Amino acid sequence: MPPAGGSWGAGRPYDPAGAQSAVLRRFTGEDWRPALRAVIAPTVVLLLAALIAAIPDGYSYSFLFEAPGFGDRFGSALAMALAALGAPFRLGVDFGTLRGSGTSTGGTTARLVPMTVTAAWLLALWWGLRAGARARRARTGEQQTRRYAAGEALRTALVAGGVTLLFGLVAGAEWHPGGSRGSGRPGDFDYSGLVGRATFTTDAGWLQAVGWTALLAGLLAFAVHGTDALRWAAWRNRAVRGWAVAGLTAGRALAFSVGLSAVVAFVLIAVHAEGWQTGVSVAFLPNAGLLLLGFGSGATFRTTSEYQRSATPSWDRSDSDDLSFFDLNGETADWRWAGLLALAAAAHLGWTAYRRRLDAADRLRLAVLYAVGLSLLMSVAGSLVSSGSTATYGGRTSDGGSEESIGLVLLTLLAANAVWAAVGALALPPLLTAVRGGAPGGPVAAVPPQGGPLDAADLAPGSVPGAVPGPAAEPFAPGLGVSEVIGSHSDPAPPAAPPTGSADTPSDPSVWRKHP
Repeated sequence: MPPAGGSWGAGRPYDPAGAQSAVLRRFTGEDWRPALRAVIAPTVVLLLAALIAAIPDGYSYSFLFEAPGFGDRFGSALAMALAALGAPFRLGVDFGTLRGSGTSTGGTTARLVPMTVTAAWLLALWWGLRAGARARRARTGEQQTRRYAAGEALRTALVAGGVTLLFGLVAGAEWHPGGSRGSGRPGDFDYSGLVGRATFTTDAGWLQAVGWTALLAGLLAFAVHGTDALRWAAWRNRAVRGWAVAGLTAGRALAFSVGLSAVVAFVLIAVHAEGWQTGVSVAFLPNAGLLLLGFGSGATFRTTSEYQRSATPSWDRSDSDDLSFFDLNGETADWRWAGLLALAAAAHLGWTAYRRRLDAADRLRLAVLYAVGLSLLMSVAGSLVSSGSTATYGGRTSDGGSEESIGLVLLTLLAANAVWAAVGALALPPLLTAVRGGAPGGPVAAVPPQGGPLDAADLAPGSVPGAVPGPAAEPFAPGLGVSEVIGSHSDPAPPAAPPTGSADTPSDPSVWRKHP
């Protein structure tokens, strides 16, 4: 009798995963619950933003036209909320058949990122990821390897991208101001029924939003779950530690600069704008603050308008207006007060580098990362609105379009940010050291061999770099986050055994330093 094939009847338990491919096992065998839980909070942020924007229902022309219902408003608001993740918002209108045999359609696409919603989404995702990482560390007591961090980053990116895809498919609305065509409502009598017969549609470019969502979520998840790997890489290599310290310091300096600029922008808007404009501006406060900071730094602020019409090329024109700190173009000199923002941002950057006792190489890294990060933020703080229309009447077709943009000129903002970053990170710390006679805080201390939180209790008086034994001499304490690279002031975590192997043995203990 021939032997039975497979494991059936052979006395071995059946494993369903054995019949799956390696790729399928990788995506179905891992625990997806941390990624699912981490995405809950940012999903709620998008829904709340859409709900807040959809609640107002008072429209000036509601007595003449039928106002959109809550469902239409919420769908449109959700499409607007996806703009926080890079989706362009589109508004289309179809007037149908006009008198005779003419037709007319048009549409507007707005690219404007409400950075307040973006910041809230990122903070909510970071909170969810950090909670998941802490829960896993408390449950297993193990370090998170680079492979695990990459897997979590991939899973988080896929889940977050899937949620954005779902929102993009359901976002948008279709609205008839006068109700159904020919309904006889009051709106059907405006301009011979032109607006009453129109159909307005809203939607979002969800493909761009899915891509940016996956990218941001993946990078943030890898940063949160890869803290242990980053800490050990920083322990072994001084250059890695220098870039990590510079990156964390630049991130905090950027948060201060953007936050201060947003507060100043809100005060200016609240003083000079009307009530409803102040409420709407809350979603774009970082945008306004970054533009104000860029102007105060010396970058050129430019507004551009372009118009085109196929039937009458003589109507084509392009206008642009420039405004800079050095050329106000007829505007009041009060605009130059924005220079105080640039001074405050540079002063904070210099003071932070001075307090951290960064050496020349670390301060150069700090200047590069700060300038690049601020330039990226300023480059997406502007807006681009493009419109197009097509009209057909009497067998003739006429196309027209316009494009309007507001923002900072790229080359000028790059130059301005490079100059101010050099002033803050490179010039101010030596000056502060000369004036104050030394940086605050204690002397440079040796790194604790376990790579965990560094407290004053861990340092022996008069300790010097290189005077401590290797990692095997003391237990390893799992860290609590990326901030441990530059020193943590939280309580030490319970000790655990360090990873074994020569690759984890630090080659230069002096790469760690105590920072007050």
